[in-house]
Amino acid sequence: MLELIDVQVGFDGTQPGRTTAVECHEVLDYCNDMRLAAALVRTEPVEADPDVLFSNRRLFDACTGQERLIPCPVVLPNSGKELATENEQIDQAIANGAAAVTIRPVIDYWVVLPWISDALFRALVDRNLPVWISSHHCPPPQIAEIAAAFPDLRIILAQVGYREQRILLPLLKRFPQVYLSIGNNYCLHQGLEQLVKEVECRQLLFGSGFPESEPMAAVMMLLNSDLSLEQKQCIGFGNFNQLREEIR
Repeated sequence: MLELIDVQVGFDGTQPGRTTAVECHEVLDYCNDMRLAAALVRTEPVEADPDVLFSNRRLFDACTGQERLIPCPVVLPNSGKELATENEQIDQAIANGAAAVTIRPVIDYWVVLPWISDALFRALVDRNLPVWISSHHCPPPQIAEIAAAFPDLRIILAQVGYREQRILLPLLKRFPQVYLSIGNNYCLHQGLEQLVKEVECRQLLFGSGFPESEPMAAVMMLLNSDLSLEQKQCIGFGNFNQLREEIR
């Protein structure tokens, strides 16, 4: 069985067809059922998350003592001077075991502009901590702007649709520090093979979209691909482990 680390897992939110929150034990059950080595978990859905500090505390508490649950907390620019500094937020995330953080500009009422967000991105670069970004909050053109301004910033782009392949190929080619999660909604026939041929498998990470999406689609897309076992291992867990090891 191929070892997998899922970089696209939601927690403490809801999933289609139910109104109660997805709890920690359900994420652990998912890890057990899928035999995952680990999961990078964040609060999802973001639309039901009005309090970042409260949600981050819940996330850290849930992941404490659970080696397979890796927190991916929210960070924000301290442009309103009501939060900890950007460096302090990053230090706290790393101290709590985070292997990435996420940003949600629209939901959290800020915009990606140099005079608002540069301090945050510089703090991430200083610690080599990847930032997980949904294309719902920052579409690929804005990802390109961030990557161009901060060429050493590791960006994990997620929740990208299969129709965006003609954007993804040149984006990943142009910006080698942008990584793609292959989870929902990326499910393009022979898409992985084309990405590996045109770019590098180094820039691809396994993701599922649990609990919003049925995870087997992403699993089978990787397992049944025409890629070599070595390439599948890189995508399944090796690339993310490399990112994690390089955090300062």
